[in-house]
Amino acid sequence: MEREQEKKLKLLVNLAVALSILSASTGAAEYVRPQPRKTLDFSRKPKLSPSFPQQVHISLAGDKHVRVSWVTDDKDSPSYVEYGMSPGKYEHTTQGESTSYSYLLYSSGKIHHVVIGPLEDGTVYYYRCGGGGPEFQLKTPPAQLPVNFAVAGDLGQTGWTKSTLDHIAQCQYDVHLLPGDLSYADFLQHRWDTFGEFVEPLASSRPWMVTEGNHEKERIPLFEEGFQSYNARWKMPFEESGSSSNLYYSFEVAGVHVIMLGSYADYDEYSEQYDWLKADLLKVDRSRTPWLIVLFHVPWYNSNHAHQGEGQRMMEAMEPLLYTAGVDIVLAGHVHAYERSVHLHS
Repeated sequence: MEREQEKKLKLLVNLAVALSILSASTGAAEYVRPQPRKTLDFSRKPKLSPSFPQQVHISLAGDKHVRVSWVTDDKDSPSYVEYGMSPGKYEHTTQGESTSYSYLLYSSGKIHHVVIGPLEDGTVYYYRCGGGGPEFQLKTPPAQLPVNFAVAGDLGQTGWTKSTLDHIAQCQYDVHLLPGDLSYADFLQHRWDTFGEFVEPLASSRPWMVTEGNHEKERIPLFEEGFQSYNARWKMPFEESGSSSNLYYSFEVAGVHVIMLGSYADYDEYSEQYDWLKADLLKVDRSRTPWLIVLFHVPWYNSNHAHQGEGQRMMEAMEPLLYTAGVDIVLAGHVHAYERSVHLHS
């Protein structure tokens, strides 16, 4: 156990040193932020059959299981996934569930969620949604370390988003971690649809594990702010991890226990999220999952003057739990700048 801790400490120190060298060598002090790129134009979308699966994405759903999610315009389209290890040969078929929602004058398509498995680790599977449309391909994460995470939050739908996704596509990653602010739809529901189409090439082939940000709120005067669209479209394994809310959950992959917290769910010491986090941390077996990573949207520490204090109350409530559990890495989004800090446990 001591040797494992020494290896972790050495890795974290090396990472901090490498990032410091990188910052110095790239002239970080002289960095000039480029102008924002315009939102992408999705107006030339080809007309598809109402039963055609759209916005396909996958997420981890408990041990050796994956949730496949997609949308159809046809309300009668079935919710099942066929899958197998060879192209065009589907040995298994699994039924799932569906939902939909309305928001002002908008009505969503039929949103399907199907959990498939058990699946073998580190294996390529071929699958088809609802008995029609194209064949998709996914790869499950490895059984043990090393495992590669891609981490990118605050994505939106701009030219910078495209360049970010193009970069991620070149990486040999196993799981994408997204700490909030997916589509920047706010209350413009069609932007959830265009975002789902935009990320489908990557999100349909590797698990995308997300948590909510401020842009997942439905902001409009006289209406209650909620997460109706986000919860309907991006269902995460909250039930599988004992959580009562899709806004916070945990999962394990290849020797890593990952906790996704909700910056916009109640988090004080009397809240359900606090109780769940405390119980989840107590269940972590560090001999089986030696790495413990936590993600949430609003950073607890940052030097950006425009965002001072935004994560203060959540930090005061939950940071003692993370310290006691010996969390290795905390990742956040929200502030559109790169910043890091390191605390070495004695």
